[in-house]
Amino acid sequence: MKSKKGPKGPEDLRARAEESLKLEHYRPDDTRLEEATSLIHELRVYQIELEMQNEELRRVQNDLEISRSRYADLYDFAPVGYLTLNKHGQIVDLNLTAARQLGIERGRLINKHFQYSVFQRDKKEFLSHLNTIFDKRERQIAEVRLSPKGGEQFYARIESIYIEGEDGAGLCRTNMSDVTLRKKAEQVLQNAHVELERVVEDRTCELTKANELLKLEIAERERGERELKVYVEKLEISNRDLEDFAFIASHDMQEPLRKIQTFTHMIEEKHAGTLDSTGRDLFERIAKAAKRMSEMVKGLLEFYRMGRSSNPFTATDLTLLVREVTTDVEVLLEQSGARIEVGELPTIEADPAHMRQLFQNIITNSLKFRGEENPVIKIYAKPGSACREGDDHPEGKTYQVFVEDNGIGFDEQYLDRIFTLFQRLHGRSAYEGTGMGLAVCRRIVERHKGCITAISSPGNGATFIITLPEKQLKDELK
Repeated sequence: MKSKKGPKGPEDLRARAEESLKLEHYRPDDTRLEEATSLIHELRVYQIELEMQNEELRRVQNDLEISRSRYADLYDFAPVGYLTLNKHGQIVDLNLTAARQLGIERGRLINKHFQYSVFQRDKKEFLSHLNTIFDKRERQIAEVRLSPKGGEQFYARIESIYIEGEDGAGLCRTNMSDVTLRKKAEQVLQNAHVELERVVEDRTCELTKANELLKLEIAERERGERELKVYVEKLEISNRDLEDFAFIASHDMQEPLRKIQTFTHMIEEKHAGTLDSTGRDLFERIAKAAKRMSEMVKGLLEFYRMGRSSNPFTATDLTLLVREVTTDVEVLLEQSGARIEVGELPTIEADPAHMRQLFQNIITNSLKFRGEENPVIKIYAKPGSACREGDDHPEGKTYQVFVEDNGIGFDEQYLDRIFTLFQRLHGRSAYEGTGMGLAVCRRIVERHKGCITAISSPGNGATFIITLPEKQLKDELK
């Protein structure tokens, strides 16, 4: 809605009056009475000015009435109560909302003391609030309980400012809002906070006790770990000393064995004809024992080299590697009439040299303990599982590689023995060997974080099962 123009100034009214008079076609009849005509003209203009001014005043008054009506509606029906108080706390004016909050008609509240509606215990706080307004003339906020007539007591937030009235006297303009729900929520929150503090205190006591027990348990565990660490260090030193001793002893035994073999060879060439049957028998026993001892020493050296190996682990294609091993033992295959069938094998992270030794030992073992039929060795793989329950490999899946033969087999009650150093299930006269080949295999597989076992029965061949992880732990790849 466009705003209406306010009252015009005297010059503007004068001009408009002159214009209006022209429109009435006013002409003086007697040219001789110029002064009278001029006076009449002035009076007529003044009359029109007054009429226009009255019209403007009536329009302004109407606008004021409309504005006052709107302001009165906003004032009376505001969501908060408005009061005007003097310095004694008497109500000078208030809106309908404030009257409803106090439970009394507005007309009956004029000149009444507002503090009469304040809860007895909060009157002191209200009077302090009122005095501060008039003393400091600054905005003040307080919260007091009000007791409306015929109604339920409620919490009110009062916010007041200082103003000057028309007569110059100081007044307090106050707005008042019901904050009972908020106060109740605060009380609930406070009670919950108190309860929470109590629970926290109880839990803190429990946690303190648990912490003390935990500290004792940790201290006991640390003591056990220290003892275990000392024991492991001693065990590692003992193992290193044992390996060093075995390696050095095996290495140093090579020299006297070589001399024994050399001397026996010299005796055989130069003095074989001078020996009788008993002497030749003893000589042959010495030669065989020296040869067997040499093979055992070599096997022992190989066994401990497996523990000392530092070859890096690389991606190794077992299919290709086994085919190469098959080529290496080609002479043995021809001599025994054996056939090796190699299926698809996985590629894993491994030490290629050790893998070559592993499969060569197992294939040689199958050829050694063959039956009456021509040997058939089948090598294939399947997805595997952990070697032990709950021992899933952290780097991912595993594979099981099967080496199956149709040899003489063995009784599974001796399963643990076949992978033990120097253990044999058959006499030396029946089968050659030192009893170290499968022990070396187990050492290789364990270095690769896998396991090896076998299933068999006498006369029905044997199947060796090698479980190996696809990937090694990061700290093992070195």
